[in-house]
This record gives sequence, C-alpha cells and structure tokens, in this order.
Amino acid sequence: MTFVAIDWGTSSFRAWLIEHDQIRDQIESDQGVKNFAEGAHSKYLNEVLAKWSGQFNSVIAIGMIGSSIGMYETKFSAIPIDISGVFNSLFKVSGFVPDLYIVPGIAKDGDVMRGEESQSLATGLVNGLVVLPGTHSKWVKMEDGKITDFRTYLTGEIFELLRNHSTLSKATESSVNLAASKDFYAGLDAEVGDLTHELFTIRANWLNGKSQEASREYLSGLLIGAEIKSAKTWITASEVSLVASDSLAKTYSKALGHFGIASNVQSQTNLINYFSAIAKKVEAQK
Repeated sequence: MTFVAIDWGTSSFRAWLIEHDQIRDQIESDQGVKNFAEGAHSKYLNEVLAKWSGQFNSVIAIGMIGSSIGMYETKFSAIPIDISGVFNSLFKVSGFVPDLYIVPGIAKDGDVMRGEESQSLATGLVNGLVVLPGTHSKWVKMEDGKITDFRTYLTGEIFELLRNHSTLSKATESSVNLAASKDFYAGLDAEVGDLTHELFTIRANWLNGKSQEASREYLSGLLIGAEIKSAKTWITASEVSLVASDSLAKTYSKALGHFGIASNVQSQTNLINYFSAIAKKVEAQK
C-alpha cells in the first residue's frame, strides 16, 4: 500500500510518500494555507503531488487544510476522541483524484484545533499530557488513549506579531538562534500579572543599551513562561510528551524543566505510523 500523508498548517506544508509504512520521499515548504487565496489550494496541491504521479492511491491530510482558510472547511469532531473516532470522522473531498481524506480536527467550548489532535494521538500516550509548541501552542490531556481535554495558547503568534509589527520590532530583530540564555530565564521568571508592562520594558531596556539578542531572548522567555504558568493552573503534570521541531523542542524542554516538568520529545516516526494506521483502515473499507 502506497499513499501520501500531508500535514498542511497555517505557515508550513509537509508531505510524505509512504509505502509499506516507510517514507519513500518527502516534500517540505513554507507554503502554509494562509499563503493562498480562496480556491487556490487545490492547484498548489496538485502541482506538488505531480512529482509522485501514479505512485499512490490515496491522500490522508491533517491540519489547516480543513479550516476556513484552507482547501475545504470541515466540521470539527467532538471530544473525547481516539484514533477510531478520527477514522470515523474522515471527510472525503469530492472530485479529487486519487481520493483525498481530511481529518476534521476537534473542538470544545472556547477552543479548537486541527492537526494537533492527530499528532497527540500519534504519540501513543495512554494517560498523560501532550504539549505541542508552535504558532498556537496546544496542551492536550490524554485518558485511556483518548483526547479528553485541551487548551490553546497564542504564544508563537504573539511572539511573531510583536517582533514584526510592534514597537518591539527593532529591539528584537536579531536572527541569532535562541539559546535559552540568562535573559530567557529572566523572562520565564517575570511576573505574569505585569505582562503588558514587562513587554514594554523590553523596548525601554533596549533604548538604554540592551542587545537585540538579549531582548529577543527575554521576550521568548516571557511569553513561554506565561503559557506554562497558565497551563499549570489548568492541569498538574510532572512529565509531558513534547511534539515539536528540534529547535523548539530544545527551547521548551529547558523552559518546562525550569518549572519542574520533565519532557519526553517524540519522534516523527510516530506520526507516520499514525497516518499508516488511518490509511489501512481506509483501504480496508474500500
């Protein structure tokens, strides 16, 4: 069995050609769903998949492809949900050849997610907490192999907005990789109740000689610290399963550790195995 797995987010696109549960080839780009006008997503997807034309018989997609700014908006599934529930909620896009199936994502009052539900279930965690840093960081509660609750934090998006579209832009425009410096830890320890004041101190301290690197590190620590402190009031955990890119995983591992929370960084292989399990169920149903 050969199929294509896709994780199409707000700001990135990833696709894998999978045969017998193994990656044969893959494509990555920064062409997230936000980069396309309404109706233009299908053209891009067909152009990308042309590279593997004739080599696969179905496509399984997760993420923002099924959102209001994606290729085809799908209705959210309810929680609790496990991998069987995900399979039963798959949406088949009409007129796409080969067959394209979208995982709809999940919702609860005041919160939604698309893609992270699949990444969380892919960890195989039976009971515990999955943390998925990113544009919209997710904290996902697992019980008996099912997602039973979750929370979203706008951490990554606020970080980028402040760095690119605020009076903090000049102070934090350094492109040096985040290093979890003393300024980062100072941000983690800052008083959350004074968040908007602490944000302004970044500009003030930069005007008085603090470097751009130090300013950006403090901003990162301040926002990630606010996220973790808030999450700790929602749920208690001494260890989490962490799903993130290498650089972000390192940053969050240090931040979580600072607050006494151990982290177990998950392998991408888990997500591929998850896609394969879904694809096998699709094939069995045909």
